[in-house]
Amino acid sequence: MTAPPALSGRTPLHTVRVTARTTWLLVQQGAGWGELSDIPEAEAARLLGSSDALPDTFAGRTVAGGLRTARADAAAREAGLPLADWLSGRTGLPVLRRAIPLYANINRAVRERTPEAAADVARAAVAAGYPTVKIAPFDGLTGPDRIGRGLDIARAVREAIGPGRELLLDAHHLLTVAELVAHAQEFTALRLGWLEDTARLDDVRGLLRVREAIGAPLAGGEFAATEEEVRPALASGALSVLMPDVKHAGGPLRVLDLASLAAEHGVAVSPHNPSGPVATAASAHVCALLPAGPPLETMFGEVAWRASAVTPVEPIVSGGYAIGGGAGLGVSPVTSPADGRWGFSRSSPCP
Repeated sequence: MTAPPALSGRTPLHTVRVTARTTWLLVQQGAGWGELSDIPEAEAARLLGSSDALPDTFAGRTVAGGLRTARADAAAREAGLPLADWLSGRTGLPVLRRAIPLYANINRAVRERTPEAAADVARAAVAAGYPTVKIAPFDGLTGPDRIGRGLDIARAVREAIGPGRELLLDAHHLLTVAELVAHAQEFTALRLGWLEDTARLDDVRGLLRVREAIGAPLAGGEFAATEEEVRPALASGALSVLMPDVKHAGGPLRVLDLASLAAEHGVAVSPHNPSGPVATAASAHVCALLPAGPPLETMFGEVAWRASAVTPVEPIVSGGYAIGGGAGLGVSPVTSPADGRWGFSRSSPCP
């Protein structure tokens, strides 16, 4: 098993091949770790190896988010503080909780886009202690019956988790506002906790149309990094849940800035986090400074070995993340797991 390379004053990029769909991209700064997944590996390596300033692009912001998380983790470790406490010292915000409720995003665990497969994974999530389940039912579907097939998947998940648990749907901007409005009654019948990524944040009129037609709370903002990007949707009252991502927003402090703005408009915050254990740890520490509200996202069932990808094992039990007293993130990536099923590899090129 290959261990991470020595830093030697440079920024190494590490990759963890999770599935054909998912690769975690991790970056190390001293003793600190950050995640910058969901951008092309070659682009991440190029930006990390460049001497130029990071561009204000999705990839540039994501690399910045990974680096800032790693530096915050390193600083908190050096101070001997959990990241939440270090963030509290930087922002003046109190640490309000150390037990962070989670919801199960089952989307990547559903191998076949059928109602039966989705229901099976949803039942497993409920059995694991998650009271809230999310799926993106329209992913991977094509053709004129895409909406109908996706709604069949959503109905199967609703039935599987039962009426007493919360169902979240992510549309991933795959449907138009007109399509959403045309099927409003079917969405309303699902009794959604929220409907995510309907219209763009700058399409306030579209957001308001969807909310009025369906009646469910709307969530969005996973790629937002600035106040200017989120302010119109927050001010309009169309958005109920803002979802800044610790990777894409530019790090933990940026997420807290956006969360403060959301609070000014009475909008709840639930960080977007379909990520690995490093970004999940960072997101949980951020949530420790946020008032009680919607649960934090975690990917459920994608791979069986996820918890052991960090040491100590990822502290997720019965649908919650337990922040302990360890310094920094409280976890570090494992470089040589006993079962030998995965490991780190050095990305190339990354000088």
